[in-house]
Amino acid sequence: MDSVPSLAAAAAAGDATAVNDLLEKVWPDAFRIAWSVLGERTAAEDAAQEACARTLTAIGSLRTPEAFPAWFYRIVVNEANRRRRTLRNAAAAAEEPRDTVEAVGNEERIDLERALHALEPPLRVVIVLRYYLRLSGKEIATIVGASAMTVRWRLFVARRRLRAMLSEPTTSPRISMHNNGAYADEPQAVR
Repeated sequence: MDSVPSLAAAAAAGDATAVNDLLEKVWPDAFRIAWSVLGERTAAEDAAQEACARTLTAIGSLRTPEAFPAWFYRIVVNEANRRRRTLRNAAAAAEEPRDTVEAVGNEERIDLERALHALEPPLRVVIVLRYYLRLSGKEIATIVGASAMTVRWRLFVARRRLRAMLSEPTTSPRISMHNNGAYADEPQAVR
């Protein structure tokens, strides 16, 4: 099985088989990142597909194949953020709230997904990149376009908020925080 950088190099050279293999290899991560930003399966699939299409049209400009993962994840994050803004503007125009949590098999996973999606997108993205994709702080900083210190701070804040949300039993659809009476689903400032 070829590595992602070698597949990226072959895809950039025009190898159709390498393009297919590369997309198969990166698709799960692309979807996971897009889903972490958008919280909706269909929107995440659309964003991940668009990011893959953009990647294929621009792969010839990639200078070092070893940089492909960070370069690709950045494209996915940008596309998901663009789509999130579009969806938010459409929702505001229609003034209809959207349900952002899908039902899945077990209650603990549902609680974690709800808590994760209660975080602001900048916090949610760093958690997914760190704990689902197992990227380093430096790699995450490159992908999200922030300093390593900012990434560490976001991880700290996100973990603290997740811990608070998951340790507090609630029957309300809103997950309350111990943060001056604020709720996790209300906008909160992120550095």
